[in-house]
This record gives sequence, structure tokens and C-alpha cells, in this order.
Amino acid sequence: MFVPTDSFTISQNVPLNTWNRLVGATSDALIERGFDDDDITTHADADLDKQSRSIETYVREHIEHGDGERTLVVAPAVRTAESTKYYGDYATQMLESSKDGDDAKDEKDAKVDEALARTVAALNRVKAAGGHVVVLSTRIPGFTPDAFVSICDAEQIGRMQAQQLVNKLELDKTSRDNPKRIEIMLPFDGEASHPSDEQRFARDAFKGAWSVLGTYFRSGVVVSPSLRLSAASTEDDWHDVAFQARKTDDVVAEIKARLHTNAKGAFTPIDGVVSMNDFVADGVIKGLTAMGYVGTAADINPSITIGDVLGNIAGRRDVQRGKVPEPTQAPKSSAGEAKDDGSADRETPPVTSNRWPIVTGYGSYVSNIPNIVDGKQWMTGLADRNGNASGIAAICRALNRNDDKAALDHFNTVDGVPTMGLPLIAVSAGNLKTTLIDPGYISLADADL
Repeated sequence: MFVPTDSFTISQNVPLNTWNRLVGATSDALIERGFDDDDITTHADADLDKQSRSIETYVREHIEHGDGERTLVVAPAVRTAESTKYYGDYATQMLESSKDGDDAKDEKDAKVDEALARTVAALNRVKAAGGHVVVLSTRIPGFTPDAFVSICDAEQIGRMQAQQLVNKLELDKTSRDNPKRIEIMLPFDGEASHPSDEQRFARDAFKGAWSVLGTYFRSGVVVSPSLRLSAASTEDDWHDVAFQARKTDDVVAEIKARLHTNAKGAFTPIDGVVSMNDFVADGVIKGLTAMGYVGTAADINPSITIGDVLGNIAGRRDVQRGKVPEPTQAPKSSAGEAKDDGSADRETPPVTSNRWPIVTGYGSYVSNIPNIVDGKQWMTGLADRNGNASGIAAICRALNRNDDKAALDHFNTVDGVPTMGLPLIAVSAGNLKTTLIDPGYISLADADL
């Protein structure tokens, strides 16, 4: 296995999806399928140049002058956009060579071109010698693998959170007369060293969210409190909700700016926030708390109480937690902001409420799990690491036994390549035990239980 080095240090404030953890899970799955521990080797490299040389050396020493019947699993060590790291290691990135004849390409671009060419040449030699190659996460231009595993991408991440919001807020039952108020918080580092990477990921994440929420904005049952999105918005308007998010204070300032209070101190009603990742969700929660919003997600269309959640997670443990706090101020009518003609502003209904909204995220940060339990963050998400590991191991076994046709026929075929793509896992308080604790992703202690 050839993978990138982890983007993160050992900390609770990072996504659960890291390359090191996937390597461990895949190695275990391979052993379960009959591979010996000695038959599995792993290499982690910081960039594509180093990784291409590791692959080239391995091919020369073990395939061309040894046993050609081997399977290489390669996750390209692509350049990662700064804000993309907050989503985890597995999100699909773009790997491409600079344009031929582009006089503006710099030394780094030339180095990537050389590394890409070296990688493609080495992997083609693997296949020529009777070996197999499985590519993970990011496709390698100019090379056709035996199988591709698409773990997750920006569009999936945005779409999943938006769909969870639709379900929890019951938007299909919402009317134009009482629309829901939703903000999309799209982190974007405009000062990154490679802004095109940032732009591509942010655009795709918004595209996923808008593919779900756009219908409700157009029908008038959803509005944006900040007026940054409207019925006329399209998937190309991602920059209207993008903001600089290098530190938590940036997120706190952004949510405060969008939900500003008027001169009389009235709250701006908010029903849902698509935070895109858990780093942003944490800042949103801090900002909402500082502004005085109260309650929890369990108060909205409740299907399970915090007591139910704790009992389910803790099993026989006698865990005592306080009752879900009721909002100290119920929604009520107010004079609102009147136009000169006396009519109410349709985009800002004359209602004020400091009720806690539905907050979504992604990454399943251990540090955010207590917020899930307490209902401050409604849901998070992650790629199915164990499921992908099991699938990768099954592919490797099939390839090594030369029965890959039977094993890969049920996969989707994309550009002629059998492709495995598992759905993302949506984690809320109600399924926290079955999705994170029982599979061993986190412990009870991690969940502050």
C-alpha cells in the first residue's frame, strides 16, 4: 500500500478519517481474508515526488526482478487544499499535469509533472509484469487501474448534510407562509498558496448542498437570514456564502455577522446551519452560544430525547444528565423591519426567536462528539473506513486469485474501470452508538460518557 502521510497531528480536534487509520483497517481486513502479515507492506510519503520514487523502487526490486503477481494499492499523495484538510484525508482531489507549453508554470508544477509521469510509468510496468493496481480516492491521469475506490468527494459531503437538514426540519411539510431559515457556511481560504484547489473544492461542496436545498429556496419555503442566497441563486453562486476560516474566531465572527441583532436586541431567527465540516460547526456553536441562542436540536421535531440517547449509548451505566433545556424565550411576533410602503420584508419575516438551530458538520471530530450527545450539533459524518477497508481487501484477494471478473462485475463502471463507492455515514445522537462506538471508531470516554 502506498498512501500519503497523515495531514494531522495526534489530537482530538481532527477528523477520524486519516490515511494511517485506513492502512491499519485494511491490513486487518487483508489478514482476515487469508493474507499473512508479512505479505503486507505499507509506504507513506509526504508528496507525489517522494511517493513516485517509492513506487518506482518497489517495482524495480520486487516486481520486475521478483514476483510479478502482486497487487499495489495506491492513494496518490496529491497536493491538498488548506481548508480541505478539515474534511479528512480521503476527499477526492484533482491530480493533473500543467498544460503543455504553459510558460507560466513554475518549478513546483514541473516537479509534479515529472512525479506524475514517473508514477504512471512504474504502474504500467506493474501491469505489464502481471501485477495489479488499485487506486484510491484520486484518479491518476494517463493510467487505467484494475479497480478504483472512490472514498468520498466534496459534492457528496455537501449533499449529505443538506439532505439531513431537509429530513430533520421536515422541509417537505413547510409552507411559503412560514419558511425555514437556513445558512450555508462555506469555508474558503482565499490566501492559500494554491487558490484553484480551494476554489474547486468549495465550489463542489456548495454544488452538493445546493442540489438538495436549491429546490426549497426556489419554491420559497427556505430563505437565507443573511440574504446571501435567494430563489434566484444557482450552484455558481458559491462565493456568496464563502468566507475565510483559518481559525475558530473567523467562524464565530462570520455567524455573528450573518445573524446580527437589530437596535432593539431582537434575535434573527435561524432554523438550520450547513457548516460543511466539524471545525466550522464548532465555531458556529461558539458563536450561537455567545449571541444567546438557547435549546438544542432535540427540541426541533423531536424523535428521541437526550435521555434516550444516553441510555442507548451507556447501556447499563447509570448516567445522569440534565433535562434538555427549554428555550428561555419562545418565538413571538415583533414589529419587524417595515418597508416604506408598510409591507413586511418577505425575506425577513417579522418573527424573532433565539431558538437553537439544526447545525450539521462532517469529519466526526472526537472533540465535537459531546456536542452531538448534548444536541448542540445535530449531525456529523464520515467515510465508511471499515467498509472501504473490507472492500479493498476483497478486491486484492480477487485480483491475486485472478477471479477479479466475478468479484468486480457488481461494481459501477466509470470510464471503463470497475469503481467502488460506498455511501457516507451520517452520525447523529440517535445512531452514535451503532455508527461510531460499536465499530470501534471512538470510545465511550471519547463521547464524554
